[in-house]
Amino acid sequence: MRRLPGRLRGRLSDASGSMTILTTGVLVVILMVIAVGTAITGVHLERTGLQHAADSAALAASQAVDPARLYDSGDGTAIHPGFAREVAEEHLRSYPLQTTSTEGVHLADLSVDADGTVRVVLTARTHPPLAGWFTRGTGASIPLTVHGEARAR
Repeated sequence: MRRLPGRLRGRLSDASGSMTILTTGVLVVILMVIAVGTAITGVHLERTGLQHAADSAALAASQAVDPARLYDSGDGTAIHPGFAREVAEEHLRSYPLQTTSTEGVHLADLSVDADGTVRVVLTARTHPPLAGWFTRGTGASIPLTVHGEARAR
């Protein structure tokens, strides 16, 4: 029994196997940094795709001249906000947003300025790569909001 503490003391002072633990810890940290970088890049790419959709919807709405207002002698623009919103929503329904991680694309706001500039606000929710299983399971998706504007001349 008296030798057991001595043997135990000897094994604890032996440094063999320390590099395995250190290497494993460093690899875990490196893999976590790569996973976070991949998730951030994936969310940014989804946001960029949504930005293209917002710009495209704004352009479609800015070219949507309401035929009833085209020859009207009023002082307003020929683009009516209600008609422009219908055109933008129809454009978004047919827009090829090629993604499986962004959902709930919604036209949050559309306004038409006096000079004919159409401003569009799109909202959506996305799930980052490598963590989508977690965000889908918990319902904690990442919200995205983008602004687009266009003016037809």
